[in-house]
Amino acid sequence: MELVKYDEKIHPEVWLNNLKISCYKNQITKDKDILEVCKSMIHPSINVSEANTFEEILNILKTDTLFTLFKYSVKEKLQMLKFDPENEDHTQFINLFREYCYEAEIYDVKEQKKLLLKKFSKDSFHYYYINNNLEKIKSLNDLIIYFNQSILRKRRLIHFGSCITLKHVTTGRYLTCCDVHYKTGSKSNIVFASQFRSTPNSLWIVSDPDQKNEGSLVTSGSEIYLSNEAVDKHLLISNTFKSPSTGNWEVSCSDRHYSPYLISRDSTIINKTYIKSKEIITLRDVVDDFILHSHEFPFTVDNGIYQEVVGHEGRSDRNDMWCIELFENE
Repeated sequence: MELVKYDEKIHPEVWLNNLKISCYKNQITKDKDILEVCKSMIHPSINVSEANTFEEILNILKTDTLFTLFKYSVKEKLQMLKFDPENEDHTQFINLFREYCYEAEIYDVKEQKKLLLKKFSKDSFHYYYINNNLEKIKSLNDLIIYFNQSILRKRRLIHFGSCITLKHVTTGRYLTCCDVHYKTGSKSNIVFASQFRSTPNSLWIVSDPDQKNEGSLVTSGSEIYLSNEAVDKHLLISNTFKSPSTGNWEVSCSDRHYSPYLISRDSTIINKTYIKSKEIITLRDVVDDFILHSHEFPFTVDNGIYQEVVGHEGRSDRNDMWCIELFENE
């Protein structure tokens, strides 16, 4: 393995470690011999002739003027380092960030936190998550841990474009649609609560009414559309037709978009925080203020018995609660 000269374009400690590896591969194993090889690989303009240890050599290299220039060059690399949120593998980014901080000798954790936060847009989840935990971050290792947590947690957040299920909390059944049609009312595709998560009838796509935020994260207070994966139609709470069993407002799937739904953790509190998979939510029609609701009342169509899903007015109750969950095979 070829021995490499020190050329001030690499951090002295990194260069020394590489040199030691080369020596071992060339059967040079004694520290005294490696030290002499090390001296011979450094240009005479940097005087290391009096150095007797590796530490002394490193001290000389780090006090050399060119090492200051090297650190500036690394800081420039750090400034130019980009975070790509579309890249699924963020390991290379955070490894480079750590290496550049080390090689530029940026040891102050406050400065490290500021530098990392600048890599994210202020409306991104990564910025939100790390910034909200700044007081807990005491070291570069802590910073990397919270960065990794932001990656993992973001993957469990609901996006515009996510494929989800909605499980009724009280009865444990899934919001579902199929090719069966109501015999009264709108005569559109029925929506009901099924005990089975029957793919794709119980899968719903979250979309953006403005069609501007596809891929963005959904927050408590976002307006959304829901379309069923099986019938490729959109969830609708009617303000005209009544449900077949209890006479509340009918819920169906239609070819057309109507008013969007306000998604929230609580029907009265909109706090703009991100909606996570397996979180309990309510859905409220934006125009008519109808709340998506289910109960144990059944209705019958073509000899099939279904648990009714309706829209109701007034205050929210336990039967308005749904557990939203990302579909795992998404």
